[in-house]
Amino acid sequence: MMTQYLIILLLMVPLISSAQESAVIRGTVMDSSGQPLAGVTVEAVDGVQNRRFQASTNDKGFFSLTGLTAGKSYDVTFNRLGYERYVERSFLVRGGDNNSLLVRMSEAIEKVDEVVVVGYGTQRRALVTSAISKMNVDESTLRPVSSPAQLLDGRIAGVSTATGSGNLGSGERVSIRGISSLSASNEPLYVIDGVPITNTNSNLYDFGESMSSLATLNIADIESIEILKDAASAAIYGSRATNGVVVITTRSGKEGRADIRLNVNGGMTQFPYLNKIKMADSELYVKSMNEGIANYNEQYGLQIGDSGYKLPISNPFGNLPDTDWMDVITQTGSFFTVDAAVSGGTQKMKNYFAAAYTTQEGVIKTNSMDKINLRGKMSYEVAPWLEIGTNNSANYVRNNQIPGASLGTTIIGRSIQQRPFDRPYKPNGDYYVGGTNELVYHNPMQILNEQTVYIEDLRYLGNFYTTLKWKDKLSWKSSFNADVTQTYDHTYYNENHPYGVGVGRLLDRNRLIRNYLFENVLTYNDKFGDFSLNAIAGHSFQKIDTRTTYIDARGFPSPSFVVASAAAETISSSGRGIYTLESYFGRATLSYLDRYILTGTLRTDGSSRFHRDNRWGWFPSISAGWNISEEDFMQGSGTDLKFRMSYGRTGNQDGLGSYVYQALMQGGYNYLGNSGIAVNTFGNETLTWEKAGQYDVGFDLGLLNGKVNVMVDWYQKNTTDLIYSMPVHATTGVTSITSNIGSMRNRGAEFTLNTHFNFGQFQWLSQFNIATNKNKITSLIGDDAPISIGGNRALQVGQEIGAYYLFKMEGIYQYDGEVPKSQYDIGIRAGDVKWQDLDGNGIINDNDRVVMGSSNPDFSGGWNNTFRYKGFSLDVFLSYVYGNDVFAQWQGEVARLGHNSAITAEHAENRWTGPGSTNKYPRALNGDINNTRNSDRWLEDGSFIRLRTLMLSYNFPTPTLNKYHIKGLRTFLQADNLFLISNYPGWDPQVSNNMDPRFFSVDTFNVPQPRTFTVGLNANF
Repeated sequence: MMTQYLIILLLMVPLISSAQESAVIRGTVMDSSGQPLAGVTVEAVDGVQNRRFQASTNDKGFFSLTGLTAGKSYDVTFNRLGYERYVERSFLVRGGDNNSLLVRMSEAIEKVDEVVVVGYGTQRRALVTSAISKMNVDESTLRPVSSPAQLLDGRIAGVSTATGSGNLGSGERVSIRGISSLSASNEPLYVIDGVPITNTNSNLYDFGESMSSLATLNIADIESIEILKDAASAAIYGSRATNGVVVITTRSGKEGRADIRLNVNGGMTQFPYLNKIKMADSELYVKSMNEGIANYNEQYGLQIGDSGYKLPISNPFGNLPDTDWMDVITQTGSFFTVDAAVSGGTQKMKNYFAAAYTTQEGVIKTNSMDKINLRGKMSYEVAPWLEIGTNNSANYVRNNQIPGASLGTTIIGRSIQQRPFDRPYKPNGDYYVGGTNELVYHNPMQILNEQTVYIEDLRYLGNFYTTLKWKDKLSWKSSFNADVTQTYDHTYYNENHPYGVGVGRLLDRNRLIRNYLFENVLTYNDKFGDFSLNAIAGHSFQKIDTRTTYIDARGFPSPSFVVASAAAETISSSGRGIYTLESYFGRATLSYLDRYILTGTLRTDGSSRFHRDNRWGWFPSISAGWNISEEDFMQGSGTDLKFRMSYGRTGNQDGLGSYVYQALMQGGYNYLGNSGIAVNTFGNETLTWEKAGQYDVGFDLGLLNGKVNVMVDWYQKNTTDLIYSMPVHATTGVTSITSNIGSMRNRGAEFTLNTHFNFGQFQWLSQFNIATNKNKITSLIGDDAPISIGGNRALQVGQEIGAYYLFKMEGIYQYDGEVPKSQYDIGIRAGDVKWQDLDGNGIINDNDRVVMGSSNPDFSGGWNNTFRYKGFSLDVFLSYVYGNDVFAQWQGEVARLGHNSAITAEHAENRWTGPGSTNKYPRALNGDINNTRNSDRWLEDGSFIRLRTLMLSYNFPTPTLNKYHIKGLRTFLQADNLFLISNYPGWDPQVSNNMDPRFFSVDTFNVPQPRTFTVGLNANF
């Protein structure tokens, strides 16, 4: 009987087991950008029985956990190298396979695992002993801008950026750790996929502002941007690295993946803060003008009928509405971009092919730009010891320009300064003509409509290489690189344009820049017990050949024949410059247990720009690092700490002429019908490199297992042998000679704080940075008196480059008796500005100007916050600058009360009308010669906080997309430049009519950076 019961019980066991229903958890794992993650280990743990169930995600990020028990709760853990561990706690499993999880994993912010691009190679962040910052370019950091340099605005400590204006393709200024030169280049060296490129102004004819040559590039192709900030990281680039190095890495195919990317976006742009500058209406303008006329007649005792008596004015259009001159020239801009890429790779071959098209219309009428980009990148491992590859891009831009702020036809200046009652068009549709009683200045619509002005840039970037390898220890890479740019600058004024003078004028200019680079680099990696060694040695030869042709043609029979051969008068010229640079370089990094690291670099450059006796410069550096977190006493603390320090020397010779050390001759000195040439520049065989020695001390700190990361740096950069055009006696036949004349110092500090916190499905990422830099001229030629350099600027020992040289206002004369006799005799009266008389001689002249203020900020930076919940993401990015001064030169143009042009309501309403009425705003006076001097009246605080980017995006769930064979789909709404907090009275304190740091931060009615609204879609297949 007992045997029978046992048999029955054994037969019932499977029935009892089947009552505990089995279940399955299926799901998808994605990264922070919505891309599927392969190779994620998924583990479910039964907390009661401690049973474990494991699975892995496939190439679509999909996983399936089987064998679980329905009705039980499991802790489901997700792990992948390089990503934050994610745990879904107490997940209740229902019966069957109706259990799904959608998980988004974030990249682990641990510096030791990050790889950064350094000169001629890459390096683990743990072994980096210099100041290198990295910006990953992805959907969260992309903005609708023309140039990759503009992406850096506020993103990296110690890197400041600005654009000339909000016009399409406007030139930019990038400054890394301050100003390092007087007249040589202050722009960093740009290296794209290992190729140092040229960065020249695309405007061949000065159309009022510089145009960016980097605007030809496709920013969607960029994977990351590294900034080499200190001399230890940049010295490997030697004579071009004083201003730092911007290393741009483009996207490549990935091993084991096949991807198709499609990005489509479009939107609109606006002229921001348009009503911030309030102009006087016709009634106030006429009242102020007539008061100025009355003051003039009274001051000089003129009566009706007297010679010189001035008559009052009236509004010729009576009660008709005023003209909104800014509305006449502005428009709502638009843009559309589509880019696509196909990439993939195997163990032996990787490829990447991309194409993009962008069309834009600016916020000023007729300003537009079209861009086409093509890129192909391939690498192939022919054998374990041989790899070949190529990387090519073709880029085309056509930019239809408008006159910039420094041109006589500056479009805003020729609009906002018109009298409020004037009109652009006559009743019959003809233009009112500027410079007459009809219109004060050139008609802005006549300027825009009767000109054809555009730049065409065609740029090819190419790289071809072969790499020989031996046992993963030794490799030799030989490469040929090309950067070829053809620029065509076409400016045509037809006979109806103010500059066409009734016959038409064509300015036709071409430039071809061929930049060829041959490089050979030997790399060695090995380990010797606890020591590891990485070393490189290389040679490079670079040749830059520039050809230019210029044609100025006038007098055309018809607008249909806009070719120089049809012109009645033609002037032409051409030029060529060749510059070569030969270099030898090396670097070695020795580390012990990844705990103590020592790196040394040495580069020597020979430049054809200098005489053979001074041609070669030597640029060494040394740096050391201590990974304190690798010490035994730090193990298990969850803290990463590295101390580093460095010193190095770099050079500068960019921005100089190809033959600057030689005496040059110029044609055109013809005599009695015979051609003639003459010396126009003296040479200087002793001219040599600018040299900069830089110290850097810093530390990197990671807390809470990488959730909080801090990077701090202190530095001092001393630049000597500054290159400058030193004045010489005019009796020599020239006025200056290029020489090494002085020195300067930059001293500053940088702080970066990155945080990354997960709260279940909610994530918060934050990046904050702040930097300060103090520039000081430490020596110049001769004494320490200010050296006027024009543009209301001066150089002086002890001052910054960028200091202003202006008259200082002390108030308003309230009574005639206060006016010194010497000034009274030339017409100064009560109500006029009282200027500081520096030399006390009673006369106000250039000797009374004072060095004051600076265009350089006290500190600047940015703060980005990203909030993610499930598929939603919100990015809020602020940039800020504090303590810089902007010379608002436009104010002097619209504050001339009693002058025959528009005035601001502020100056008209608050003008001096009698003793005690104001001590800030002068009286109205027709013919005033005193009150609008270039002075601190127009020097304004340029500090600001800008909401640079606000973006809301959504990543669609991968399980849904998998049904349609889509790997990822993201849609977003983005607003750029949404608001600006600033006391600056103009539209934008971050623009300038000159990118030269000596003359930077002058606003002459520059078009502000536009406000942009974007909607877009990112798809991956």
